[in-house]
Amino acid sequence: MLLFLTVFVASYLYHGLGITIGYHRLLSHRAIKIPRILEYFIVSGGYLCFEGSPIAWVATHRVHHKFTDKEGDPHSPRDGFWHSFIGWLFAPQFKTPKEQFPVVVPDLLRDPVYRALDPSNPKTQWLICLSVCLVFRALILLFLGPVALVANLLAAATIFIAAFLVNSVCHVPQFGYRNFETTDGSRNVWWVGLLACGEGWHNNHHAFPQSARHGLSWKEPDISWYAIVLMKALGLAKDIRLPKKKDLELATDSAWTPDSDKIRLPDNLENIENPVAALEKLAEIESRLTPDAV
Repeated sequence: MLLFLTVFVASYLYHGLGITIGYHRLLSHRAIKIPRILEYFIVSGGYLCFEGSPIAWVATHRVHHKFTDKEGDPHSPRDGFWHSFIGWLFAPQFKTPKEQFPVVVPDLLRDPVYRALDPSNPKTQWLICLSVCLVFRALILLFLGPVALVANLLAAATIFIAAFLVNSVCHVPQFGYRNFETTDGSRNVWWVGLLACGEGWHNNHHAFPQSARHGLSWKEPDISWYAIVLMKALGLAKDIRLPKKKDLELATDSAWTPDSDKIRLPDNLENIENPVAALEKLAEIESRLTPDAV
């Protein structure tokens, strides 16, 4: 039982933080800076949880923020709850063509590791991910035994589903609450927040997309944020981007809208000659967010 619990907790954190910090707050929003080798390790937790190519994942997420709950959103409950939960993976209504990746994810395309995990053929991409995941679990079985393998699979499956709950449940009016009057349907849902290592405070996230912290008070526990604080204490994380206190207060005004805080992508993605990697210079263009402000 001790082995099972140890592996389950370790796997839950490894895979969970791989998605929430690695794929989401680090790669998608550039909310913190950490050493590249540590970045690869954290992101590997998400990759080994069957999340697939970081480039494709980040491209989808950045487009989601551009068109949240509007036409063009890859996974909105407005197209049906099942579609927002998982249906969008198999029958996407909106998909960013690879020709537009240089505009949407120019920063990741410069990284040879992420490019290697994103071949031009999507089927090959998923075959690579599946193969790596199977080898990883074969090693767990070989060195730790079947109990550890079951614990890892259960942890990975739970956090995998939790990530899909953020896309779906956290955009449905019947669930949760809203701290900020954003222009989308995002909600804070406490039990998704717990399951998804802090990602369930989704209305907070859509109000301040580039913030490294999603749970903005002690009443909104955010495991991913606690991990970031630990990395900072160890000298491993810097340029941690958070809302300014005065803007947290302004954001409670119902007349306020967060359009200026959305990821800025050109409206016409097809006609781009010199795309600028603005996400790498967020501290210069986002006046409402600043490193270590809270």
